[in-house]
Amino acid sequence: MTIDLPNLPGTYCLVFHCSTSSLVTIGKLGTYQIKPGYYCYIGSAFGQGGLNSRVQRHLQINKRHHWHLDYLRPYLTPVEIWYSTDTIKREHQWAALLLEDEHSSIPIKKFGSSDCDCPAHLFYYEERPVFDKFDDKLNEFVPNHDVIKKKIN
Repeated sequence: MTIDLPNLPGTYCLVFHCSTSSLVTIGKLGTYQIKPGYYCYIGSAFGQGGLNSRVQRHLQINKRHHWHLDYLRPYLTPVEIWYSTDTIKREHQWAALLLEDEHSSIPIKKFGSSDCDCPAHLFYYEERPVFDKFDDKLNEFVPNHDVIKKKIN
């Protein structure tokens, strides 16, 4: 799967669907039962190649395991990518917003957030999360945030 994203720095949310229950070992985090539903993974890309490079890597399945998502990725099908080329790193604000969402839960504590104070950067939803609701809430939560865009698989 290839998605054309800007080679600019930014923040992203990868929305995945999982169709079956599976036991997955995630590096040093341990082994977890994942269940059918939707998973949102929040990250940022401020290195060389920006959003395009980082998201393309996350969408690959057969690769060296570097990030927590690499262990989980074979069990997930990408459905949407939400992203912003805001020059401010916003992943912690995005994660905080999903944490507050009454429809989300944290399936694996510290997933994707071992280098920060966030409880996790992975969120579970029984139903597909809605981009427009996230965008509206983010505009309330962070009024000076740059425009968020969406790509659909």
